Amino acid sequence: MNSKVIAIATLAVGASALGGIFLLKGGDAPAEEPVRLASSVAQGDRASYFESDLSSEQDRPERAEISTEGRSGNRDVQGGRGGFGAMLDRASEFDADGDGILSEEERRAMMRAMREEWMARMDLDGDGELSREERMAARQSMFENSERGQELMRQFDADGNGVLDEEEQAAMEAYQQEQREQRRADELARYDADGDGELSREERRTQRDEQRQDWGDRMEEARLEFDRDGDGVLSIEESQEAYEVAMQRREIDQFLSRYDSDGNGSMGNADYSAFLSAYERGDSHADVNRDGVVNSQDLSAYTDMVTRSRNRP
Repeated sequence: MNSKVIAIATLAVGASALGGIFLLKGGDAPAEEPVRLASSVAQGDRASYFESDLSSEQDRPERAEISTEGRSGNRDVQGGRGGFGAMLDRASEFDADGDGILSEEERRAMMRAMREEWMARMDLDGDGELSREERMAARQSMFENSERGQELMRQFDADGNGVLDEEEQAAMEAYQQEQREQRRADELARYDADGDGELSREERRTQRDEQRQDWGDRMEEARLEFDRDGDGVLSIEESQEAYEVAMQRREIDQFLSRYDSDGNGSMGNADYSAFLSAYERGDSHADVNRDGVVNSQDLSAYTDMVTRSRNRP
């Protein structure tokens, strides 16, 4: 039995047998190393939480070397959660009556406090307003500290030194621009009813209504699945569970979309063989943790994700 067959068998068993792969393949050893809270975020709020791209040339800051390490001091994005996740993490602080649910008054108090904290960090001159430069710096900070931003910056950190130089940042910005143009093309294809190449006010309204409906449907699905006490409202604890499960599912789905080579919706021997071939070649496709280096940590991460995909929550 050759080493690849043994490795595939090991992957099929799971992470507990991972040591056998390193031994048999001669690889390196692992390195040491009652308002429903869930529906209280409006459509416009979600855009600011989850869409952190710099949207136009005039809003883009001058290029400078930027680190691919998040700034742990940024409380709203600590741990890569950001936005809605950060709100859920702090919701209990503002549950004044301790009933596990944020009332409208409590929710507004939380939003005010988080906005004041955000302003205190971003209003560098302390004048109570954000200048254009401060807004640019704030958006850049949000992007650099977001999970999506960190992943994208690691992807374009060609020399793997943890910092994007001017050339690497230019490549990343070109990619982001391509993504923005693709999103715009997709929007036009879907909502440009009169085919004039622009979205009119009415077409924009249709787009917002559809997105609002989609968000409402997802919130209702979350309520039906995670309303453990059956009171018709997601409590703070239930909302946190719903968020965590959603993030786990997203991570697993992204893994499958990347490594389910035969497209059958699950991991099997054909997928393991394809991955191990890429791993042996040192191909970037095998860089599971996206740190710019293909090594035993990626093999461990891959095995862990295979196991998690079988136990998708």
